[in-house]
Parts: sequence; structure tokens; C-alpha cells
Amino acid sequence: MTDMRRAGRRAPSSGAPWSFPPPWVRSWQREGLAGDVSAGLVVAIMLVPQSLAYALLAGLPPQVGLMASLLPVLGYAAFGSSGALSVGPAAITSLMVAQALTPLAAPGSAAYGALAALLALGSGLLLMLMGRLRLGFLSQLLSRPVVQGFTVASALLIMAGQVAPLLGWQPGARGALDTLRVWRDHLSWQDGWPHLQLQSGDAVIGVGALVLLWVGPKWLTWLARVLGWRDSVIQIAGRLWPLAVLVLTSVGAFWLKGADLGPSLGHFFGPVALVGAVSVQLDGATQSLALAWQQPWAAWSDLLMPVLLISLLTFVSSMSVAQTFALQHGERIDADRELLGLGLANVGSAVLGGLAVSGGLSRSVVNDAAGARTPLAGVITAVILAALLFACLPWLAYLPKAALAALIIMAGVGLVQFAPLRDAWRYDRADAWAFISTALGVMLMGFEAGILLGIAWSLGAMIWRHSQPHMAEVGRLPGTEHFRNVQRYEVEQLDSILMVRVDESLDFTNIQRVELRLCELIHARGHIERIVLLLSAVNHIDHSAMQTLLELDAALADQGKTLYLAEVKGPVMDRLQSCRIDKRFEGRIFMSAQHAWDALV
Repeated sequence: MTDMRRAGRRAPSSGAPWSFPPPWVRSWQREGLAGDVSAGLVVAIMLVPQSLAYALLAGLPPQVGLMASLLPVLGYAAFGSSGALSVGPAAITSLMVAQALTPLAAPGSAAYGALAALLALGSGLLLMLMGRLRLGFLSQLLSRPVVQGFTVASALLIMAGQVAPLLGWQPGARGALDTLRVWRDHLSWQDGWPHLQLQSGDAVIGVGALVLLWVGPKWLTWLARVLGWRDSVIQIAGRLWPLAVLVLTSVGAFWLKGADLGPSLGHFFGPVALVGAVSVQLDGATQSLALAWQQPWAAWSDLLMPVLLISLLTFVSSMSVAQTFALQHGERIDADRELLGLGLANVGSAVLGGLAVSGGLSRSVVNDAAGARTPLAGVITAVILAALLFACLPWLAYLPKAALAALIIMAGVGLVQFAPLRDAWRYDRADAWAFISTALGVMLMGFEAGILLGIAWSLGAMIWRHSQPHMAEVGRLPGTEHFRNVQRYEVEQLDSILMVRVDESLDFTNIQRVELRLCELIHARGHIERIVLLLSAVNHIDHSAMQTLLELDAALADQGKTLYLAEVKGPVMDRLQSCRIDKRFEGRIFMSAQHAWDALV
């Protein structure tokens, strides 16, 4: 069964990434229809509460999240290459939208919605342009520690910002400092003890929903083990549990609103803030997009950096999710097609007045566990979601905002992973500091500053490593033709001959370090007449490095010493021959270290 599933997932290679129909259509088999239908149904049900919650997180009306869940899955299916990736509103993307637009317009206003649609449109067009130019390799621009630090900091900001609606406070905290101010404003001291001002009804519903969301999956897992359910069923049930919690809290809020609890209990529970009437109107989406085009140039220019960052993070995070499932199922992920698919998904969201979207990990996990074989599951998701909207739209008005805040907090909990930081600290401190600097920058200075700080740290660490190349004096293992570091092995060495291996390409950033280290080794040995430079790990020598090597060769010759080269790679030798430098070293270039040993012994 697994082999058949993998065979069904492996799409044939296509030429241009914009070719249509996509490869998955040409390789689609009827055997996968049942899995796509079941996945489409499950993900559609899951998308309803997620879309509402993430729209509120972005500072938009809840129906915007619903509109952003329809066309994006269709757009991704037109070009996407992953059978498991599910595209739609995401927690981190929504928070980035909020941070980018809050300084420009009041959350919830028509201008704010227009700018959100414009942001989605800009991200979509940029992603499609990148796909058209075959820039899929840019998914490697952000190092993993930078992405992980960004994710953890964003999740912490999401969780901290949702404390306000969870406890019935006015939302508006978009950063760490804003969150601290909100806490300070609602914290007072009475008789020497801290007193937290709460909206009792919202707090009861919110904390209750938080407890149910935390305990429910564990209880479901235990029950499923007892009943002998399959792992995939357990996984799907756990992912759909938030929908059950929202239904329970909505019933509770509706009952509290109409129940006569008396003065004491009525004061304890208090009023509960609800989402309110939710309406989905296509003409409203059209008006929002039309208003976006009427924005002044200043608004467009203010969105340039957010568009760039959201596009880059959308691509990197979505590719990471898609590659995870590709390794499991033997898929081939085409990065350029992913750019086109994600770009068209964002354009589709903008057309309906939605917000920027990306591939979500939790939805993709459910999509895969429910049996999705191809992006056809996303098409079925869109059809079922549209039907659910018409059937359940009036009932969404009774959703408590505090319960949605609890749902967002639990989504953030799953993103807070400090194990990568621990592993990076043990393996490479520079990567660990890239994680830390990105996280602190995001929390204290904003997304743009945090990502740029992380990129700067990563690039700085890479340049520093490159500027400190490893060099080893080598000798021959007795009875073999293998040459190893004299500090690690018992080796044979020749008098008056120094053999040094350079384990890095040579350029202007490290050649002086190489020259200095080589001189140190020569003086440390004493009576050295011939120096053999092993270049087996050198893939490139730039002009500055070559000029320095020539100057070093001349300086050694003045001292009565001779410089030899060995194990020169083909591309490096081609450059030497094109500049006729090989003539200068004629008779002093050896194929291998053993050849140099035999010639100079």
C-alpha cells in the first residue's frame, strides 16, 4: 500500500515551471480519489475555525479569513507540486500582516482591509515573478537557525498578544513592549497584592477553552489507544478537536447570554464578547480590492519591505513543509512551481479581499494523514468549504472571541521549539547566535529588523569561517599512499620537505591567513627547502589569492626554497592554464601527494 501510494505521488519531471496542466494532473490515478476526497472534507472542516482566528489575529474581520481560504487552494493546485501541502491563512503570516499594517491604518477599517488585500496581491505577484525567473534556489537564502529563531519569536509574540482577548481586554498589542504596556495597564496593587483586572465572562470562556484544547488531544489519544484506532485516525481526531471546543464554547456563551444566573453568578460570569454577524459578500471583496488600487503611492512604498519579507518567509516555510512530506512519500518538489503556486494562491486571496496566505504545517499534517495524494484534495477542500459557509455562516456569529484567542495560543505553543537552539549551541555557536539574534530582533525591533539581523549574523559567521581556513601539515601513513594530519596520526615525514593541505577555497578573505600560517609552519620545522601545497579541497582560487601565491613563490625562491602544487582540481587548473601560470610552475605540479613524495624523496 505504501509503495503504491509513493508511486502515485511521484510526478513526472516537466520542462518549464509554468507548463500547464501541472504534472500531477497528467499522472493522476483514480485510486487516489478516495484519499483526496476524505482529505478535502477534513481540511475544509478544520479551516473554518482557523480562518476566523487568523483573520482576527491579523486585525481583519473574521470573514476575510474565510475568503482567504477559497481561491488560494485552487491557485496552488494549478502549479503546486506537493500532494500534502495545504495553503491558507497562517498564524505567523497573519501576525506579520498586523505588524505591517497597524502603523498605516486602523485595524478593522476599510483602508486596513484594502491594504491587506494589496499586501497579498503584491506578495503573490512577486512570488510569481520569482517563479517565472526560476529563482527557486532563493529558498536557501535564509539559514535554518534564522528561520527557527524567527518562528519561535513570532509564536511567542502571537501567544502574548492573544492574552488580551483571552481575558477580555482590548486587543492592540503587536509587539513585546506593547504587550507589557497592556499588562501594566490592567495590573493594580491592592493591600500589597497584585490585582489583575479581568472581564470575567471572557476569562471563564477563554481559560476554559484553553484547558480543553490542552487536555483534549491527550484524552483522545488515550481513548483511541483503548479502542484500537489507527494512528492516522487519532491524528485527525486530535486536529479536529479545536472545532469541537469552539462548538462547546459557543453553546456555553449562548446559554450564558440568555440564562438568568442571579446577581452573584451573573457578576462572576459577566458578558462574553462574540464574533458577531459574519457576512460573505463578493461585492465587498471587489470594493476592497478596488480601494486598494486607489491607495496613495506612500502606502505602496510602505508595503515594499513587508511584501518582500512575507514573500520570502512564505516561500521558505512552505518549502520546508513540502520537503518534509516529500521525503516521506518519495515526491519531487519543484521549487519554481512552488513559487508560481504560492504566488497564484496569494493573488486569489487578494481577488476576494483576503490576506496573505502560505502553506500551514498543521493543516498539511491533517491533509496528509487524511489520505491526500495530489493537490486535487485542495480543490475538493475549496468546494466543501464554500458549501459549509452557506450552511453554517449564521452560527459563526456566536463564536466567542476568547475561545478563538485560546485556539491561536495553542497554535503558537506548537511553534515554540527550543530543541533546535540547544542542538545548534552544541554543534556551532555561530548558528546558535543567529537563532538568538533573530528571535530577539523580532521581539524587540520588529520582523524586518529581526530577519535582517539574523541574515547579517549568518553571513558574518560564514565570512568569518571562510576567512579562517583549516590547514594541516600532513605526512604519509606507513606502508600506504594515504596522507593525514601529523597532529592526529603517526606518519612518516621527509627531511627538508613540508607538505601542507589547505581545506578551503582561496580568495581575498583568507589568502593572507593561509600565507601567514604557511610561513609559521616553515619556521617551526626549520631547514625546509621544499614546500608542497596540497589543493585537493580547493575548488576555486580568485585573482587576489593567485597573485598572493605568485608573490609567495617569488619570496620563497629568494630564500632558496621551492614551492610545489599537488592535487590541483580541473577547474582550478583550467584557470592556471588560461593565464599561462602553469608554465611558471612547470615541473612543480603533481597529480597527487604520493607523486610528489616519490619525486622529491
